Amino acid sequence: MKIFISTDMEGIGGISSWNEMTEPSQKGACNAALKQELTWVIDELIRLTEDNDKLRIEEICICDSHSRGENLAYGSFGDPRVTHIKGYPRHSYMLEGLDSSFDALFLLGYHAMIGSKWGMMDHSYSASCIYSVRLNGKPVGEVEINAYYAGLFGVPVGFVSGDDILEKQLQEYFTVPYVRTKEGLGRSAGKMYAPELLKKSFELQVGKFIESIGKLEVKQIKAPIELEVDLTSTVVADAVSIVPGIKRIDGRTVSYKSDSYDDIFHMILTIAMLGGRFAQYT
Repeated sequence: MKIFISTDMEGIGGISSWNEMTEPSQKGACNAALKQELTWVIDELIRLTEDNDKLRIEEICICDSHSRGENLAYGSFGDPRVTHIKGYPRHSYMLEGLDSSFDALFLLGYHAMIGSKWGMMDHSYSASCIYSVRLNGKPVGEVEINAYYAGLFGVPVGFVSGDDILEKQLQEYFTVPYVRTKEGLGRSAGKMYAPELLKKSFELQVGKFIESIGKLEVKQIKAPIELEVDLTSTVVADAVSIVPGIKRIDGRTVSYKSDSYDDIFHMILTIAMLGGRFAQYT
């Protein structure tokens, strides 16, 4: 069995703000918290499958996907089956390296979509330049965007972790094993759970993933697909509307249509990458 783990940081237990993840005196503790949650997942996956020939782990690919993807030290897990994707930019960013050979996608440390009440560090691919993302008129966050991309390869999402606000948002989208790492009280405030409690929760939900193998839903979106993105300012819209195929709807909104979700997914990345360069432009 091959598992692909896409990691973010905003949904990791104990972290309440981006300041913690960038301040030199605190950044190391945040990275350590990410490594700890990954270790709980990896150890339990291996423990539960090592005596099962059909499920024995062949590879666990960790795609370090927060900011520039440089949050995990090389060789962090001491197991030859663990591979590690790091660095930025890369073609498919949070899902770089995902293909049909994987049996499930884990989304660890994820967060609520932009505009969520009390969602901790809420955003959708870019906190600096994107205010809202809609697919066929429905608001989506990074979980939904990435789940549809995984669906192109026939890979289901098998596990998600993040705060209680993301958990509530996903109830109408799909049912997967979920670890609630904390409770949102505001964009930069939350109620944290003890690591001892989180460890048990991670182990329990990895076990539920093993029990759900073969029953997980592969998420797909029907064509034609319309992407609409509200930007944070008109200058960002000025910049991204130069991209061929993008249509300017109004001052801060652009749209893009395609029958290919691969194109839609990479257009979201294009808007985030280009728009971010102009977020503070004056």
